[in-house]
Amino acid sequence: MTDTEKKRDLRQSLAAKIAAIILFFAAAAGAVIGTVAVTLLSCGYGAANTFQDDILYKDKMDTTMDYALAYVVVAEEDDSDRYLNYLARTNMERAGGFSAQVFQGAPANGKLLGEWSQTPDKDQILCQSVMTAPIRDEAGQDTGEYYTVVGYLSNDIPAGSDFAVRFSVYNHLRSLPFGVTVVLTIALCVCALTALVFLFCAAGHRRGREEICLNWQDRVPLDLYLCLVIGLFCVAILPGVAGADSGMPAALTIASVCLSAVGGTAVLLAVMLTLATRFKKGKWWRNTVCWRLVRWCKRLWKRCWRAVTELVRTLPMTWRTILAALGVLGGQSILVLLLFASYGSFFIFLLIAVLDTALVAGTAWLTLQLQRVRDMGSALAAGDLEAQLDTEKMYFDVKRHAEDLNAIGVGMNKAVEQRLKSERLKTELITNVSHDIKTPLTSIVNYVDLLKKEELPPAAQEYLLVLDRQSRRLKKLTEDLVEASKASTGNVTVNLEPIVVNEIIHQAIGDYDEKLAAGKLEVIVNTYEGNLMALADGRLLWRVLDNLLNNVCKYAMAGTRVYVDLGARDGKVVMSIKNISRDPLNVSADELMERFVRGDASRHTEGSGLGLNIARSFMDLMGGGFELYVDGDLFKAELTLRA
Repeated sequence: MTDTEKKRDLRQSLAAKIAAIILFFAAAAGAVIGTVAVTLLSCGYGAANTFQDDILYKDKMDTTMDYALAYVVVAEEDDSDRYLNYLARTNMERAGGFSAQVFQGAPANGKLLGEWSQTPDKDQILCQSVMTAPIRDEAGQDTGEYYTVVGYLSNDIPAGSDFAVRFSVYNHLRSLPFGVTVVLTIALCVCALTALVFLFCAAGHRRGREEICLNWQDRVPLDLYLCLVIGLFCVAILPGVAGADSGMPAALTIASVCLSAVGGTAVLLAVMLTLATRFKKGKWWRNTVCWRLVRWCKRLWKRCWRAVTELVRTLPMTWRTILAALGVLGGQSILVLLLFASYGSFFIFLLIAVLDTALVAGTAWLTLQLQRVRDMGSALAAGDLEAQLDTEKMYFDVKRHAEDLNAIGVGMNKAVEQRLKSERLKTELITNVSHDIKTPLTSIVNYVDLLKKEELPPAAQEYLLVLDRQSRRLKKLTEDLVEASKASTGNVTVNLEPIVVNEIIHQAIGDYDEKLAAGKLEVIVNTYEGNLMALADGRLLWRVLDNLLNNVCKYAMAGTRVYVDLGARDGKVVMSIKNISRDPLNVSADELMERFVRGDASRHTEGSGLGLNIARSFMDLMGGGFELYVDGDLFKAELTLRA
């Protein structure tokens, strides 16, 4: 959605929402009034030519004349009569502009029993009605006589009285064309419905926000919100209900009913809008007290179950199963005992106890078999591929599972043997190929040496130097391959004997004096005071030191120091060589000891990448240790030998 479209989206406009709410209430109020008017017109209200002939007048006048008859005729002797007179007086006062005369018999020759209010003059009478009522004895029988009530409605009707309200309603109904009123009511209903639909669509939308946004009432838990809203709705409609049943003047009754209708509608509209927002947001049920209570109970149950499970898991599997069976069957036995105790069926209980004992024994036997199978799986997981289970005394699924585990061990043994065979074949291939290359390479080196003794042109001399250098490099690579192959397969004769490590270190450093000086490297030797004896092969240890010092000469930064330390630790002889690398060490220590891996990624120095791998293999053959440490540009090799 573009910025222009966002600005034009009325769902995000607060002014549009307020206008829609106002339109909804106005249209709904008009629709309700129109519906009431159409209903009254359809029922005949406001249809008479005069107010006196209309139902609005007749209903109220008949009721009021009944009260006038009761007020005049009924004696004020007991509490019920007093209440009736009070009720009659109150209703006639609320009628407003009403007066009445009560006769025994006809008004012309009958006896005037009483009257309510002063009878208006003839020119002041708006409406006049006559009502008769039979006179009955104490037994409820008709005596043949009757009462006559003559009611008058004055032109001067007090504002707000019941007749004034009915007369106003009559005049408005008379002025309304039925067809136009029906069409206008339908139009107002459509407007109210349209505004309500827009409010539903706009619920949860805010300017500048794409997602649905919740306001304060949307964040209240739904079930708690509905409970509060039900109470608020009851409070809102209470004035209307109370006003309709209290006998108040019509104007007050209508006002209270309208106020209750507006309040109740506002509450319902708020409920519908928050429901629309919650449904749009999704997962509305999670924002309820019931959901949170259920989730809390679920979490509590899981924690309790986990705690019980962890407690049970601390016991061996056999005892766990036995205790579980004893618990279940013990409860069963108690129930059976309670069931048959009243009948004295001790033999039945004893039989059940025997059966339960047999079941516990069978469960223990089965659990023991399962524990043996589990131990077999643990042995396989630990790498013991020779482990086998005796399946002769096992039955059913336990035996089949044990046989599968035995088959897994056999299959894994075959896979390991096949892998070892493959590795051995690869090593033999490297050795054989290296030997085959070594024979012609020796001839090349020898003939290069012979050519160096001949008188050759200057250009040929340069070519001969390149040929000599590269052939010797190839010869060194071939020798390293053969040596690495022998070291990895163990095809190297190892003669372990006590040797003086100090002497070998000083001898190796002395052999590399020229190369170290050429590389501007200063060697600092910190050897143990006195002679340190170690169990090692002098030839292999010399080869290890030769590879390490060769790496120092090739890769150490010029003008730095090389530290060679010798000492004893934990009953072993420890040697370490440390230097600063000329090139960034962008590989880990583990990768440096792999075959054909070199510290300089550009490979601008000579080397095969086998020196460190060969050194580690030789140290392993001597029963020692070989570790590398890389810390930034600091390179450290540590050798460990048995003392």
